[in-house]
Formats: sequence, C-alpha cells, structure tokens
Amino acid sequence: MNKQELINVLTARRGATGLTNAEIALRSGLTERSVRNALSLKGNPQLSSLLALVDALGLELQLAPKGFGEGTAVDPGYRPVATRVGRALAEAPAAPPYVRGRRSPP
Repeated sequence: MNKQELINVLTARRGATGLTNAEIALRSGLTERSVRNALSLKGNPQLSSLLALVDALGLELQLAPKGFGEGTAVDPGYRPVATRVGRALAEAPAAPPYVRGRRSPP
C-alpha cells in the first residue's frame, strides 16, 4: 500500500464513521488543522500523527510482508481464506462515541 492508498482508506473510514475532522482531532489529541492536512491529497503525516489518526478512527495499523495477499492476479483460481482480522473488519461497527478524558474506548 502506498501513501495515497493509505490516505484514501483513512478518509473512507472517516466518511463511514460520520466523524468530522474536529471530532477526530478531539479523539486523537491532534489539532483540527493537523487532521485536515494529514487526510488531504498531499498529506504526509508523521508516524505519531498517523498512529493517533488510526486509533481515533477505530482502526489499528498492521504490517505484512511485501506482496502478501497479491496472489489473485497471478492465480485465477485463488480464493482468499477468511481470517479473524478480515471478519472483524467486515463486521466492525462505526467507532464508539468519544468519552471525555479517555483517549481510546474501553
């Protein structure tokens, strides 16, 4: 995944949760301007900001080896195997409401 794809995923999640940039800023501890800049087409957030955004949107950042899961184009008979993480993402509700004084939900 490249930087633009990551930003697209984050903005799509923002839209799916219905959160405004101000609400994300409140949840993440970032300024609204930082959130707006990070999620813009030319966004280039620092790692600490990215992690705060991901957490505020109810997501987590995971790393995988390069090329992991790219077998679909090469092997037309390939069918992805359902995983615990994949099912959890598919069934995940929108991010829970913000509780003042707590950075992340219980």
